[in-house]
Amino acid sequence: MILSQYLIVLFSLFVQPSTSTLELEISEFRNTKGHVLISVFDNATDFPENEDNAIVNKKVKVTDKTHFISIKNLPQGEYAVVFLHDENDNEEMDTNFVGAPEEGYGASNDAVNTFSAPKYKDAKFLLEGEKKSIKLKIFY
Repeated sequence: MILSQYLIVLFSLFVQPSTSTLELEISEFRNTKGHVLISVFDNATDFPENEDNAIVNKKVKVTDKTHFISIKNLPQGEYAVVFLHDENDNEEMDTNFVGAPEEGYGASNDAVNTFSAPKYKDAKFLLEGEKKSIKLKIFY
């Protein structure tokens, strides 16, 4: 009986958690208008434009130049993050007449491209352990 309790305690010390917390720090918002829209993807097929198929979508009011956002209980694995500073709250990226973004945007690993959407292979990262913190840069 005592041996089995000891083994249970010992085993629990070495078991990795099956879920993790992803902590995002997004800084350098140019103003506090609107919301930041965040999507977390676990595959290249849907990334970055099919946010309906993202595993997490969050909408957070922009109240400061830097935001810290926690996404809890994510299964450990490979992910990529994209975000948009939706200044006018229309829930879409506004572009100018040549298609260049007029609102701030970004992706994990700063995987942004000048003339196309970010690629999953450039934005992906491994989420393992109890917690992972990522700093995200916003591009205007």
